Amino acid sequence: MIKIVENIDEISELMEKLETESSIWYPLWVDNEKHPQNTHISFLLVQTPTERYILSHQHTDSLSLSKSVIEGIINTTGEKWVFQKKKLLQSFQNLREGLNDVDTTHFLKTGETIDYSQQLQQLVAPYLHKGYKEDIIQSIPILKIAEAVEPQFLKCTNQKSKTYNWYNDVFLPTLSDIEQYGIRVDREKFIDRWPQAIRQLSPNSKVFTEYNPFTVTGRPSNRHGGVNYAALNKTDGSRECFVSDGIFLQMDYNAYHPRLIAKLIGFDVPDGNMHQWLADQYGCSVDESKGITFQLLYGGIDDDFRQIPYFNAVADYIDTLWIETQKQGYLQTPHREIPLSWIEQPNAQKVFNYLLQAVETEMNIEVMRKILDYIRGSGINFCLYTYDSFLFDVPTDIDKDLIK
Repeated sequence: MIKIVENIDEISELMEKLETESSIWYPLWVDNEKHPQNTHISFLLVQTPTERYILSHQHTDSLSLSKSVIEGIINTTGEKWVFQKKKLLQSFQNLREGLNDVDTTHFLKTGETIDYSQQLQQLVAPYLHKGYKEDIIQSIPILKIAEAVEPQFLKCTNQKSKTYNWYNDVFLPTLSDIEQYGIRVDREKFIDRWPQAIRQLSPNSKVFTEYNPFTVTGRPSNRHGGVNYAALNKTDGSRECFVSDGIFLQMDYNAYHPRLIAKLIGFDVPDGNMHQWLADQYGCSVDESKGITFQLLYGGIDDDFRQIPYFNAVADYIDTLWIETQKQGYLQTPHREIPLSWIEQPNAQKVFNYLLQAVETEMNIEVMRKILDYIRGSGINFCLYTYDSFLFDVPTDIDKDLIK
């Protein structure tokens, strides 16, 4: 039996229970296809070891609880496991630290992501057939939805590890914070370029990105509403859809991966232009050197290039890394263990390439956490993170010392 929590006595009873008991939380949004910044929580299913509850915020089948009341229930001290933590953090602004993410444990155990649409397909299909497209959840009886998604609770495994802790405590909250900023668009140009994404536009002409952290290396993909924000075309006018409230400021790294590798192997490189430093050793132009470096680092280091001390050290590191990874059965990064079985047809070079992407991601997250703290309350928007670059929307009247 499911209890729908609607009055003060029921709220107090549940809060007392959740101060000591563990619970699993399953949120559903008014429109699950929209970004959490563009929709609201419909209701949450809560499962304790002995009971099941419904906390409604906007579903039409029950009295609505305010966000502050729901936050108070979530913030009780008992252990909480939540589905879709990254999204939930955007729907509630005052949640305590320490919420545990079910999606992360499921991914680390199975290598797969949770499908949130399959359980609801039979319930949603009749409405889609009639032409309804938005807010369908609100038209389906709340108890039917609860019954349909109940099997999802079996995916909660409660397994923690060092890898899990990094995802849960660092990675997900950082990506969630960036997603909340959004990026302004020229409404007409955006709809003309991506008509399928019209529902993702906010009333004030913003769109929001959605980072998927559950990839083998952890390097997040970034696709939402049919728009791939991680690979916006530079030549077909796609980027002209995005407009600044002030000025766009992009920050990226000089020779990011060559420097990252130097740090990994403990090799000292100059502070200046590393591509120029390598070009001098190749005996070619800087533009040519970039292609050579890319080929060597990602395709394998030829013996002829081992005479360059930097590449000799890299080649030795790749060999050692491969031996250690095979012995351990996983690829060790600073914060994670990536199972070797997740890497298709692994070899020394592929394992090294995966390590590069993984360490790049972990370092970026540390940098972005500092940036988010630095710009908080400044009026600067952190619009987009793409592998080795960060895009900001900076007010024209900003204190210039803030962005030096």
